[in-house]
Amino acid sequence: MIKTIKYFTFLSLIALCLILGFWQIDRGNEKSYIYNSYMGGLLEAPEHFNKLPDKPSQFTNVIIEKSIFSALPGKHFLLDNKVFERKAGYEVLSPVLIDNKILLVNRGWVTNHNRQRLPNILNLNNNNLIGYVYYYGDAYELEEQKYSSVFPMVIQSIEIDEISNVLDAEVLPYILILSKSDSDNYTIQPKYKKNPKLKHYMYAGQWFLFAIIGLVFMLILLRRDK
Repeated sequence: MIKTIKYFTFLSLIALCLILGFWQIDRGNEKSYIYNSYMGGLLEAPEHFNKLPDKPSQFTNVIIEKSIFSALPGKHFLLDNKVFERKAGYEVLSPVLIDNKILLVNRGWVTNHNRQRLPNILNLNNNNLIGYVYYYGDAYELEEQKYSSVFPMVIQSIEIDEISNVLDAEVLPYILILSKSDSDNYTIQPKYKKNPKLKHYMYAGQWFLFAIIGLVFMLILLRRDK
């Protein structure tokens, strides 16, 4: 009975390591696809905003002519807990109005030298906006986020419905991240500096190695028991 439990435990651990290894390979393939989509999107010519579908693809390059939007002066959101070069700061989100709908424009990162005083955010210059479409995923929150009417407003995550209530207008479900060449940007951080698939493939290799080690130990035990 003890031997059976012992071998079952080894087989379970080996199977778990194999499952985790293949899962990391799937994650690597998924991340590689996203990275290639990101890099490919940056190379494409920007599409005009008024020709976009309701839900454009992630990383679609877009140009918004200054004649079709109007900025909302002073109404800026600061997405908190964003680190750049080991410094804490915010991502600046400035809303613009297009056809009675709000589009949030990510203008890049700013530092927060003093937590007691928010950075001074300049208004958009009403030039053409060039950037790419980005959908933020759901963020984990330790506590419920509270919204106020004071701007600039610090937020922990992007909640489209709540921002819509604050601005009293429909907010589009995606963000426009400005390109580095745009005159209205701050510090634009690339979403991907290199293809992240290698990291996941390395993790997969570690799990497969653990599975091999477990198999070797199990074979040694089997040999001793015989």
